[in-house]
Amino acid sequence: MMQVAMQHRLCVMLAFQAIITNGKKTDAPGVETRVIELAKHMNEFCNRHVREAFPIGTINLVDDKGAAKIDEAIDQYIQELRTKEQTHLPEDRETLIQLYDRLQQRRSRRMQWEFYATAKEDKLSYLIIKYLDEEIEDLGGVARQ
Repeated sequence: MMQVAMQHRLCVMLAFQAIITNGKKTDAPGVETRVIELAKHMNEFCNRHVREAFPIGTINLVDDKGAAKIDEAIDQYIQELRTKEQTHLPEDRETLIQLYDRLQQRRSRRMQWEFYATAKEDKLSYLIIKYLDEEIEDLGGVARQ
């Protein structure tokens, strides 16, 4: 959520700079509206095209055992939905849970890929320790203070 706010703020700053560079005064009527509209367009442009600058495939992530097989099935379901607008999912609970779990992982990775591409080692280390402490607490232990 913080990254989204930072991206929006950066777009507002760049839009403001573009408006004043083009000779508009900051106190001119409607400047705020123009800045916000331009920032919105910048943000949308970045959301559409930043993946080309930082493709998710450039980041090596841990792959669960068996994920490739599940990914193949998911890709098949996606293709069927695209071409036929319907698909037939398996009926057994275990396979459905595996598909759902893997789709959740893939979704999370898509949402986090920019963070993975830009996060510094100290930020990653801090977050790992934080999550390790949470794991300890969830397992009934006492986390470090």
